[in-house]
Amino acid sequence: MKPVAQLLKYIAFFFLLTLVALLLAIPLSILEMPDDLSPVTHPEDLALDNVHYVNVNTGEIVRNQRIYLSKGRIAAIESSTPSTKKQIKVIDLKGAYIVPGLFDMHVHLHDRKYLGLYLAYGVTSVRNMRGLPMHLRWKDELDRGEWLGSNLYSSSPVLDGEKYAHALQQTVVSPEKARALVRQYKKDGYDLIKAYGYLDKDVFNAIKEEAKRLDFPVAKHGPNPIDGLTLQSNTDFQSLEHVEDIFQGPLNFSLDRDKMIAWISALKEINPTVTPTLATFNHLTQLSQKKTAFVDTLPLNTLNPLYRIINREFTVNRWLGASSEQVNWNNKEEKFLFEIVKELDNQNVSLLVGSDGGTLYMPPGISTHLEIELMEKAGVSPIKILQAATINAATALRINDRSGSIDVNKIADLLVLSENPLKNLRTLSQPIAVIKSGQWLDELELNSLRQSGENPSNLYISVGRLLEDLLGRSM
Repeated sequence: MKPVAQLLKYIAFFFLLTLVALLLAIPLSILEMPDDLSPVTHPEDLALDNVHYVNVNTGEIVRNQRIYLSKGRIAAIESSTPSTKKQIKVIDLKGAYIVPGLFDMHVHLHDRKYLGLYLAYGVTSVRNMRGLPMHLRWKDELDRGEWLGSNLYSSSPVLDGEKYAHALQQTVVSPEKARALVRQYKKDGYDLIKAYGYLDKDVFNAIKEEAKRLDFPVAKHGPNPIDGLTLQSNTDFQSLEHVEDIFQGPLNFSLDRDKMIAWISALKEINPTVTPTLATFNHLTQLSQKKTAFVDTLPLNTLNPLYRIINREFTVNRWLGASSEQVNWNNKEEKFLFEIVKELDNQNVSLLVGSDGGTLYMPPGISTHLEIELMEKAGVSPIKILQAATINAATALRINDRSGSIDVNKIADLLVLSENPLKNLRTLSQPIAVIKSGQWLDELELNSLRQSGENPSNLYISVGRLLEDLLGRSM
């Protein structure tokens, strides 16, 4: 049997080399471009009349306004009265509500179509948290206006320690290598560094120091500190990800509420911004409890086929096979995660909306609104959640001078809603229209984005993108 196994190994290796050669012979940027992406059109000047908008800075509803849009920006805001401004197209919105476009600050993008789907659900900006070369291409294409999708901010490849790193992450074991990678990722055009929580402390400090020198933001997996460092080491990050890591790290899986409150009080001292990512834990809880009945409710056809396989084999199957004891524990842990989020809110820790969409079987766009729903279930007020999804995100990204609220001269990324979102947050998931850089997208165009999202890249192209990353990081 040994010679046969060896022969099969050689055949598989030859097939892989052939596939790589084919992919290298045809540039991925050409090969992978879908032909059904929605176009960017030159936005016409608009006057949105008879609207109420949410001032996310104050929580006030500003009623009966006319909002002028010109050249993709908010040109003026005034009462809904006759105006002497030049003749432009007026849309009477008859008392609709307007909020800034939403941000999902923790997603994993495996396909261009995800960006169209997020946009179709009112998420006008996303922060991708595991960068690959394809994300830099997509950023450039979006900047050039080649197709319509959410604004994309992307982290670097994930920097991780040797103990737990897997093939999709960049292992770093020396401070010198860490500094070199920070410089390289800044040069490549990534928007931030993503640092995992299992790095060696000297490597972690090198990443942080080099990033600070370059004014290059860093987001860290886990609000808990790296082994061997104090909580003070987590200062000055763009954000800290996953409240689950508070429970599993410093609380050591304890349901001790007093201990949790004390730890969050210490965390508050470093003035952090935290992305809870409740949706991903809710998703695994549902998988473990409802099994395939839950899977049958999900739009799996919107997920990239390669990552659907990867997620199924490495995460989803684990939870589908969970025991009743595991289900009971998951329910207890999820309830406690809600308590952690509520305590963060009670202590006025700045929160972000981040769903971890793209992990497990979490569909783009829908997952953002699940995160919003769960934050409300945890007890966070609607205005605090809306702030987390708009102005807090823009502030974390350092773009609040041009995005994140409804103010004159800011980019016209907006949602038009039928109800007051401060009374019904679910209206955010069903916008009448989405405005992207001044481009009006009505129900028909939003449905077109959703339909396009049901046709992600094929397996061949997806494997090519993955190989591009793996080969590039091995050199």
